[in-house]
Amino acid sequence: MKILVTGGGSEEPIDNVRAVCNFSTGKTSAFLADFLADEGNDVTELVSVRAVKASKARIVEYKTFAQLQQNLENECRTGNYDAVIHAAAVSDYSPFEVLVDGKSFAVGEFSKIPAGTELVVKMKKNPKLVDSIKQWGGSKTKLVAFKLTSNATLEQRKAAVDKVFAGNSDLNLKPDYVVSNDLSEITENKHPCKIFDLNGCVSQVSNLQELAAELQNLIKK
Repeated sequence: MKILVTGGGSEEPIDNVRAVCNFSTGKTSAFLADFLADEGNDVTELVSVRAVKASKARIVEYKTFAQLQQNLENECRTGNYDAVIHAAAVSDYSPFEVLVDGKSFAVGEFSKIPAGTELVVKMKKNPKLVDSIKQWGGSKTKLVAFKLTSNATLEQRKAAVDKVFAGNSDLNLKPDYVVSNDLSEITENKHPCKIFDLNGCVSQVSNLQELAAELQNLIKK
């Protein structure tokens, strides 16, 4: 199979030295990409510049949300992928305006905002890329989405998963599966996940190796 795995977290610049980012390391996507490559699949990893990277996959890098969006669309439209595993921690918001001591500037106008000034950052909401993947790559592409929560109850996790499925009103363009994991359960040696389809939980795994093997089985169906 030809598989695209996304990973890492985007960085949204405030000026040339500061950015809004998240704590994603890219370890999960790197592990999945290398496992799937070892299984004989043709794997590309679309991964952020600062993230851990797979060693056995073709690498395409991004830094900002805009670069991730452009590269993801290009890969989906031209790559003829059988499956996309969308594990990247995508920024929900991007800065578009800064107020420096009360004066308004567009992001990028300042090379470096002077220290000691009062700073307010205004942010815009980014589109959900997962909702466009099957539009770009075709409805027959198997799509696996990820939903990370933090200290959520089982009901809250299920609600978060349902929201991912509900993002696209067209049944043919929805994810085939959503992987749910919670920060409170992840340790150095454990990475439990629940895998959902539209009808509910289809599988539970306790670590990344089990997750990779199960995802390969599911996307082969």
